[in-house]
Amino acid sequence: MKHLRTLLAITVALTFLLGLTVATRPVEQRPVESAQCEKTVLTTSSGTVTSSSCDSALATRASAVLDESVRGVADILDISPGKVSWVQRVEVVVPASDRELVALVGPAFADMAGIAIRDGAGQRVVLNRTRAAALSDLELRVLLRHEITHVATRDLTSDSAPLWLVEGFADWVAFHGLGLSLRQAAPALTPDVTALPTDFGGPGRDLAYQQAYSIMVYLESALGEHGVVDFFLQHASMSAADLDDVDVAGWRAFLRTSIG
Repeated sequence: MKHLRTLLAITVALTFLLGLTVATRPVEQRPVESAQCEKTVLTTSSGTVTSSSCDSALATRASAVLDESVRGVADILDISPGKVSWVQRVEVVVPASDRELVALVGPAFADMAGIAIRDGAGQRVVLNRTRAAALSDLELRVLLRHEITHVATRDLTSDSAPLWLVEGFADWVAFHGLGLSLRQAAPALTPDVTALPTDFGGPGRDLAYQQAYSIMVYLESALGEHGVVDFFLQHASMSAADLDDVDVAGWRAFLRTSIG
């Protein structure tokens, strides 16, 4: 899970501004796929996974957890019935080569394990076959649920929504029901917080992601699951300047109690 946390934490969360998840390291060049490789589409009740027939292992794993991942996101969002309208189907793409990956998401974004994009073909989740293949099945499910949450809520979220809310909520949905303690899901956390996290693109990004997640857990302790979803839906359309509804002192006290 720590491996997945690192992958999620290097995301600069411009998901709603650019329709992408941002990468920060260069792409390792891989050989061009053989001409004998063919496009393969695996279909489930909740979507499709498109890949190359020469690199089908990750696609097979993703298709095996896609229905569960979509259902997990839907179960959380359905807590507030009628407020989130989405098709509850997701198209997942595993590019056959780095060249194809870059063509889909751009060179700056191509080092992430998973990327939620919106382009002329609609909304899709793109998996980096190298990075995503290194994840365990549990980590892959968490990654898919995180990105599917972005897909499901994108139209409800302002381009200027605070990143701690957008990414914290996606993580909260992704980790929901796994039975992990706050310390297990966010090992870098300390109670020494004085303000909401903002450094999602700099050296403090790992901690910022885990702090954002912990805010959602804190809100859940006070508001319940329904309250967290309603909080997100109420504030996701706002800009960072409009949002001043988190009691930082209460969050800090919660962390002291939860992780010591």
